[in-house]
Amino acid sequence: MPFALRMLLILPALTGWVAADLPRKAPLTKYSGLWMNSPFTSKPPPAEAGPEANPLKDYALAGVSPISGGYRVTLLNKKKPGERITVDSDKPSGGFKILAVTRKPGEPLGTVVRMSSGSVTDSVAFDESLLTLTPPPAAAPQPNLPPGVQPQPVPQQPGQPPQRQPRPRVVPPPTPPTPQARPQQQPGQPVLPTARPDRRNLR
Repeated sequence: MPFALRMLLILPALTGWVAADLPRKAPLTKYSGLWMNSPFTSKPPPAEAGPEANPLKDYALAGVSPISGGYRVTLLNKKKPGERITVDSDKPSGGFKILAVTRKPGEPLGTVVRMSSGSVTDSVAFDESLLTLTPPPAAAPQPNLPPGVQPQPVPQQPGQPPQRQPRPRVVPPPTPPTPQARPQQQPGQPVLPTARPDRRNLR
């Protein structure tokens, strides 16, 4: 085979091989994610919402009474015992709603009320530590007063100096006379006649 004919047959093969090895320009879409999703320009993902607060944890039962159409529940704030909320079965109050009332026979303090506040649902029960009444402090005893005598308070007029508490007068009951004991008679002694009153002076 002549040399020229061989070159004509080999030249197309060489041309295809060289063309296959030439580098090609990458499309622009290949690197679009670098400038569209850059950590310096992208906003951080929103923080996950934590658990919703449960306002029912701050309340305890102060009373449960049946009414027409359901129950009336009185809630007592554990942190502020003076704050109370009254909720009826057909009338929510303070964002609280009665769902169910479970009574325990023979044990009034065992009553449990199922309530809801927004999307939170929980049970509320009695707390005996909040229901215990603290007795008032005993008044200091006043001097010069016998035992068992209560001092009488005197109302004080505004603008006047405080008045002194008068000392109450306590009269003791009269003491009955002590009967005189008769001398005991010794055995063997004669019996002495008892003196009789003289009736002549009584006429």
